[in-house]
Formats: sequence, structure tokens, C-alpha cells
Amino acid sequence: MSTPTETIIPEIDEIVNFYKPELVEKIAKDEGFVQRESTLGGIEFLAIMTYGLFSQSDASLNQMVAMLKDINPQLQITASGLHQRINQSGVEFLKKMLSEALKLSAIKLIDESIPQLLEHFEKVHLLDSTQISLPEELSEIWKGSGGDSSESALKLQLMLDYKSGTYESIVITDGIDPDQCYIDKAVELVGSKELLLDDLGYFKQEAMMDISEKGSYFLSRYNHKTGLYIQTEDNLVHFDIAQELKNSIERCIDFCEFGVWFSKNGRQLKIRLIAERVAEDIAAERRRKANKIAKKKGRTPTEKHLFLLGWNLYVTNIESEILNGRFARLLYSLRWQIELVFKSWKSYNGLTEIKGKRPERIECFMYGRLILLTIMAFMSNGIRRHLWNTKKREASFMKIIRHFQVKASKALSKITNSLSFADFMFTEFLDACRLCPMELRKRPSTLQKIRMIGNVLS
Repeated sequence: MSTPTETIIPEIDEIVNFYKPELVEKIAKDEGFVQRESTLGGIEFLAIMTYGLFSQSDASLNQMVAMLKDINPQLQITASGLHQRINQSGVEFLKKMLSEALKLSAIKLIDESIPQLLEHFEKVHLLDSTQISLPEELSEIWKGSGGDSSESALKLQLMLDYKSGTYESIVITDGIDPDQCYIDKAVELVGSKELLLDDLGYFKQEAMMDISEKGSYFLSRYNHKTGLYIQTEDNLVHFDIAQELKNSIERCIDFCEFGVWFSKNGRQLKIRLIAERVAEDIAAERRRKANKIAKKKGRTPTEKHLFLLGWNLYVTNIESEILNGRFARLLYSLRWQIELVFKSWKSYNGLTEIKGKRPERIECFMYGRLILLTIMAFMSNGIRRHLWNTKKREASFMKIIRHFQVKASKALSKITNSLSFADFMFTEFLDACRLCPMELRKRPSTLQKIRMIGNVLS
């Protein structure tokens, strides 16, 4: 690889090393995918399951065989031969390669693209899940919720670090598994002085207490079913949040903050409860949806729940010196960046276009696409940093994904030669920086607003 590529774009080194044929072949042999008589090598299989399916997510076996010729013109394999190699050893090989991809860590460079407000946290973890429907014949393997949904589905739990752009964990579970079942595993990944932003489905007091004990932070929406307490001289007593907010309305106060306590199984934690009243049309729409969902389940929402829907409610252990309560909603809105990731997964990476009904084929396709998505997230971070540091422009994640998807078939012809692959990635990196900036718009983005806060505070 040329020196400029190493110094300007360190992410390319990491990606090229990930696809280095000798390293890939060693892993393929260790996992039993490549044996002495194997015609199809690990690098060809990895390439077709990543860049091949990136270029054409619904490719048939015959089309995949044609792609293999672009990778290795000397390779002789039929569609039925490829079908046989998409087996359990292929699953284990790709699963191992996904774990290797997740080890791609952010290069420790001065990154001016990170807003000042986020500098208080070593990492900003975003956690969410998305569900993929599968053929009902697979319901014994991956259980769906049924009803209006599929009898078979899998759920992808994704945890990423917003500051580095890297995926930290991707876990496949049954589609029927509630998100709260995963929060304890997610907390294990949170280190000291790091922040976790997650959806209401992960709300669990014990998990927040665990985060706080690590010297880390959380910011979450408040679950209205959770009891809150205030400190008296002798003990903790119940805090009536609804009554306090009604009192605020009477005093024409639309924003307020309370120091309250969690208390669960003998453990206690003091937190900040931040309340921000929403516009009446937003509150009305929330209540309409709540009534619709409750009716579907044969229930009736409580008056307290309907009243609280008129407020944005957040709980956090971030000190007020670090986070002004009025900026809580803005910081929490970073979590929606993960929705953009899921949109790219489904719209441009074919996660909803899985062919076949064999579990091994579906798992191979799934792990292959998740590997490529992890690689693309890592590359996107480098583009984001380079574009901001050189032009003070934000990068469009969706444009980056589309750009490299168009070039994916060309990547196949370069991937077995590390020097050629590095030169290709270097060229496409610079083209992406030129072609993929976010459109300028009158209304500032979430990230621009957070930067504005940093400028005011500095």
C-alpha cells in the first residue's frame, strides 16, 4: 500500500488487512470451511457473501457463481457445488469473520468532527433492534410473534459507538424476544465515563444502577410504570410525578426538573427527572396511538399514562454541570441515528430480500451482510472525519452506502490482491468525500445543533 493511503486514511489499512487472503484462509481452515480438497477458498466465499451480495442482494446461485469468476477466473464450481458449500461450516466461518470485523476499532486521531458536548464521554453507545421476517417453515428455529406478524422472525440487536462510528455488537435473537432481555449484555460493553442511549423497550432500573456503579452514564425516556421516590429525613417516599406536572401547568411552567430516586430490590440510585411539555397536537397524536394499541390488546390506558404523554420525560445520571436539562432531548435525539442505519440495512443491503428456506443459507447470507455493514460503518467514520476536517461539511451516511454499493462489483475483482484492493478503496474513499456530503439546508441538523451548544458553552 502507498504511504499516502496509510497516513491519510488509516481505516483503509484495517479493511485491507481484514480481507488479506492468507489471514482469511487461516480462519477458514480453523473453522473447518476449507479442507485439502476444497475448490472454493475462504476469501472467495467471504467476498461473495459480502461485496457480492452488496452489489446484488437477491442474486441467485447461478449469478453468485458468475460473480466468483470475477474474483477468481480459474475457479471451477457449479451452482449445486456452491449450494453444498453454503453449510454449517460456512456459517461458523462467517460468524467468526463477523467477530473479527467487530474488532475494527476507531483509529485514535484528533477528530474535530465530534461536538464539544460529546467530549465529556469516552463513548456514546446507541442501542436498538430491528426485526426481519422469515419464511414460516423456519418457525422452529427462529420464533416470530405471529398474529399480524410472521410466525418466524429474527431480531438484530445493534450497539454502536456514535463517536467512532463503529459497530460494537451485533447479536441475532428470536424475533419474539423482548429488547429488555438484552440490556444486561449491552451494559457489559459500557465502560467508565461512557454514555448509553437506548429505547424505552430496554428500560430496566437495575441496568441503570449497574451503569452508574461503573462510573458511566445513561439517558433514557421514562417508563410511566416505574415508581419514583424522593428523600425525606428518614427514608424514601413515593413521588407523584403526575401531580407535580399538573402543578407546573397551573403555574404556566412547561419545563421542570426533579431530583428523584430509583429503588429496586434493596438498591437505590439518585437520578435527574427532566420534563418538557410538548405541543397539544403532538400530545393528541400520542394519545390516539396509545388508545389504538391498548384497544388492540383489550386494554384501556390509565388517565395517568394519557396525561404523561403530554410531556417528554427523561431520566439520567449525567450531572447538570455536564448536561443542561434543556439539552436532554437534543442529546437523546442522537439515538435516532441508529434508525438511519437500519434504513440503510433494509433499503440498500437487502436484509429483507433473503432467498431460500434452508437455515444454513439464511444464516450465511445474514452473517455475510452484517460483516459488510460493519465494514461500511467503519469506512463511513473515516469519510465523516476527513470531510469535516477538510471542508467542515457533514457526510451523508445514505449517500456513502449507495456510492460503495455501485462500486461493489468492481471491488470483487480487486479483493484477492491487497495492493490493488487498497488502491481501489483509496480512490473510492476520495470520490465518496467529493460526492457524498450532506445537502445544505436551512434547518440545522441534530449534530449542528449540538455543535452550536458547544460553541455557546466554550
